[in-house]
Amino acid sequence: MKKTVLLLLICISISGRLFAQLMPQFTGSAVDIGNNCYTITPDINNQAGGVFYNNPIDFDEDFTIYFQANFGSKDGDGADGMALVFKTNPNAELGGSGGGLGYQGLTPSLIVEFDTFQNNAPNIGVLADPSYDHIAIQRNGNPFHNNTFSNLAGPVQASVTSDNIEDGMQHDVKIQWDTMAQTFSVFFDCEQRLQLTNFDIKTEIFSGDDTVFFGFVGSTGGLSNLHQVCFNSITFVENLNLSDTTICDNESAPVDASIPSGVSYNWSPTNGVSNPNIANPTLMPTVTTTYTVTVEDICGEQTTEEITVTVASNETPVFDAVDPICLGEALSPLPTTSNNGITGIWSPIINSTATTTYTFTPDASFPCAEEVTLEIIVNSIVMPEFDVVNPICSGDTLDPLPTTSNNGITGTWSPALDDTATTTYTFTPDAGQCATSETLTVIVNPIVTPVFTAVDSICEGDAINPLPTTSTNGITGTWSPALDNTTTTTYMFTPDIGQCATNQTITITVTPVITPIFNSVADICSGDTLSPLPTTSNNGITGTWSPVLDNTTTTTYNFTPDASFTCAQTTTLEIVVNPIVIPQFNTVDPICNGDTLNPLPTESINGVIGTWSPALDNTSTTIYTFTPDAGQICIREATLEIIVNPILDPTFDPIPPICAGDNLLSLPTTSTNGIDGTWSPAINNTATTTYTFTPNGPCGNTTTLEIIVEPLIISEFDQIPPLCPGEVLAPLPTTSNNGITGSWSPAIDNSVTTTYTFTPNAGQGCTVEAMLTVEVLDGQIPTFNIQDTICQGDTPLVLPTISKEGITGTWSPAFNNITTTEYTFTPDPNQCADVSTVTVTVLPIEQLSLSITFSSVPFNNNQSIIVNATGGTGNYEYQLDNESWTSNNVFNQIRGCEDHIISVREITGCSNIATEVFRVFDFPKFFTPNGDAVNEFWNIKCLSDQPNSLVSIFDRYGKLLKQITPNSLGWDGTYNSNLLPSSDYWFKVDYIDNNGVSQSFSSHFTLKR
Repeated sequence: MKKTVLLLLICISISGRLFAQLMPQFTGSAVDIGNNCYTITPDINNQAGGVFYNNPIDFDEDFTIYFQANFGSKDGDGADGMALVFKTNPNAELGGSGGGLGYQGLTPSLIVEFDTFQNNAPNIGVLADPSYDHIAIQRNGNPFHNNTFSNLAGPVQASVTSDNIEDGMQHDVKIQWDTMAQTFSVFFDCEQRLQLTNFDIKTEIFSGDDTVFFGFVGSTGGLSNLHQVCFNSITFVENLNLSDTTICDNESAPVDASIPSGVSYNWSPTNGVSNPNIANPTLMPTVTTTYTVTVEDICGEQTTEEITVTVASNETPVFDAVDPICLGEALSPLPTTSNNGITGIWSPIINSTATTTYTFTPDASFPCAEEVTLEIIVNSIVMPEFDVVNPICSGDTLDPLPTTSNNGITGTWSPALDDTATTTYTFTPDAGQCATSETLTVIVNPIVTPVFTAVDSICEGDAINPLPTTSTNGITGTWSPALDNTTTTTYMFTPDIGQCATNQTITITVTPVITPIFNSVADICSGDTLSPLPTTSNNGITGTWSPVLDNTTTTTYNFTPDASFTCAQTTTLEIVVNPIVIPQFNTVDPICNGDTLNPLPTESINGVIGTWSPALDNTSTTIYTFTPDAGQICIREATLEIIVNPILDPTFDPIPPICAGDNLLSLPTTSTNGIDGTWSPAINNTATTTYTFTPNGPCGNTTTLEIIVEPLIISEFDQIPPLCPGEVLAPLPTTSNNGITGSWSPAIDNSVTTTYTFTPNAGQGCTVEAMLTVEVLDGQIPTFNIQDTICQGDTPLVLPTISKEGITGTWSPAFNNITTTEYTFTPDPNQCADVSTVTVTVLPIEQLSLSITFSSVPFNNNQSIIVNATGGTGNYEYQLDNESWTSNNVFNQIRGCEDHIISVREITGCSNIATEVFRVFDFPKFFTPNGDAVNEFWNIKCLSDQPNSLVSIFDRYGKLLKQITPNSLGWDGTYNSNLLPSSDYWFKVDYIDNNGVSQSFSSHFTLKR
């Protein structure tokens, strides 16, 4: 046996990042053979190789890696194996070869070795290798299995079914790390072979390092073998097999998601997918779409990948516009590369004599680019146009003349502007504008002084007529400031623009207004005498008052000056007449005779201060008088009555004693002498209680009332033991154990459990009814654990004579194994038990037959059949190739090129077992014509019994390479005697299917060297 160590490549998510591709570095004999496949060593002596990946791993994250490994095809004379190495740097480096498999001495490290050579001789290294090809988990580059520190798990036989994995076949391997459980698992050909549990790899081996790297190493020596690895999927590497692509509108993209161990493929969404159930469909989306393909491998594991097909709209080249030129000007060549990087050519030829639209045609290297056009305008010669400039006054500011004409011509003017004399100016266009010179005359007028009539003086506040906006000599304009009738003001006239006139002023005199002054009049009370008001003011102005004087309400009087006082104004005088005020107080609540009486307030609610009389009396109802203090204007006296109530004792009728539990009516809330109140505590009909009555009002005393509650007397009787049905029951006693007499109801019944009621005779105090239950036992029904179904002719059953409840008895009739029969169990006497029955069904022996329907097409990766059974009850179970029985009549994942046996039987077992032999079609997925006499030829041996079948083999471009028949040796991987390279090749086979119908099938396989 040879020893192989396989180093599994792992790229894991670091801080949530996923690496979109593997990043390999090679050393020694290792090479990349494409499609995520790597040769670690060729089948040549004394080779060592390694591939490491610059994809960091953090063992704080879960990961899973699926791959296929090929350990060559030489068993007895092959060596040495491969290993998967985890270490702290991505450098491509090798350790000791031979038994060290290329990893010996690499430290710190974690290794999964796939060892195919037994190194237990001194001349090749004593490593305690077992005799079979094995898997082991090692640490720190030490391959010695008897070292308990370095040998973490294993060695175990790599394959469950064989001690040899150097069979030229691809073997499926899965490496899984569960960080929560701290578990590292190795699966080989779909079976878990090793598991390292409760082991903190990050801490124990890598000292907490967040970044670990991985790679494969392998070696050969005096003996050799091919060592290869092909990845199926890596959970932390996105799109390992697929890459995003871009297509133009209405184009398609061929893709291939094939993985070495893929069995079925399912694409979603299905829109734009030529066939959603193959590995290599054509994608034809109409909009940018992300497709997901779910791949199931031969182990039933499902993985997914995504590919985004970007549908690019037809690109439009973008160019800068070309400025217009003048007729006959030189025109530069147009650019052959657009602003957005698209190259191409222009047509027609450049023309500088006429406006022309040119067309840009993109080069063939820009298939999604569209033609665009560009117009170049050739302008005729233009004469500049300007607005006329209005005349100005001599000395006015003259705005600069516009340097751009109304029709867009720019240029300069000469001579310099002159605001004192009319002048003609010349405009010279700037260069490059296809324009001629032009002239413009600006007129300058002389200055004029406006003339106005003087304005008479006014009183302060009188209206002022608006000043004229046109002077007597015809100058128009505006005045400022605004007219003011409160003060003498000089106003400025500003001529309107364009009149060549100077400013002018007018002064309007305003005489101040005189206000009459009078002494104020003191306030009076309503109804007091009011003296006439003076008709001459303190400052000598005479006049009259209105309205007439009023001594009942506050009034404002108006003084109007006589007409001789032209600039004197009216004035007012208010005389306040105060109303008569009555002091206001809150009422005082009635009190009980002798209660404390608080002093009455000496200030009323409405602010009046005074004194009360007579003195307060808390023994009788009294009316008190409030006299206001002096000095409070217009105030009157007020009165207040305080009621004093007498104190009363409530009285109630006594209540006779009651029995405990009797209905006790609520106590009266009004006493016999009319006092309302409440009782406490709550009514209690179970014990003698004294209740207290509290009056609602303040002028009543509390009182008490006792209610006597006498206890209940319960009749006592001895319990009667349970009876069996029909047993005699003696009359119940009419006097209780505690001497109470009475009668029972209902009448005695010895057939059913009954509760009887004892009613005491009257006159025995607070006696109450009593209950007594006499239990009459049900007849117990015996139960048994008896097989209720047998096949006709089976050995007769022995029926048990003791039930599960321990009841003994006998059965009748005798057991019959030919006919369904009901059997009766009769209990032995004195067990309070009933008769019971059991039916044993005797099933006939059914005769079954079956047929097979192939539910998959031949050569499908998932060969499936449906088994159809007839005869019997319809309740069947099925078996394929002597495996476990199942109720499912559909079987999947059936391998071809060998006979299979399908069986069916009744679930009850009461039938024959019907069988059928069948075969499904399959083909080899690869072959290795490398001269080692193993797997040298490729053929479809499943059709070896169809000599008329024909197999045609093609390369990836559709070139026919070979035609063979299934009963021939097959294809050796050559064309015209030349060796063809390792690659995928396509074939078409014409054959006869299981139904005798001619069919064709096409697919591909792999040639590996």
